[in-house]
Amino acid sequence: MMGMNCKKCDEKLMKKGIIQSGNSKYEVYKCNECGHEEMKAIGVNPSYHR
Repeated sequence: MMGMNCKKCDEKLMKKGIIQSGNSKYEVYKCNECGHEEMKAIGVNPSYHR
């Protein structure tokens, strides 16, 4: 995967972690320069469905 750049200051984003909301999973990225955070959807949790 290519590195993501901040939309505010164009610096590299660092991966902060993974969160789950409902049945969706997201990667959270944070910019070390300006503190801007972005979330990227990475998929659906298959164990959530019955």
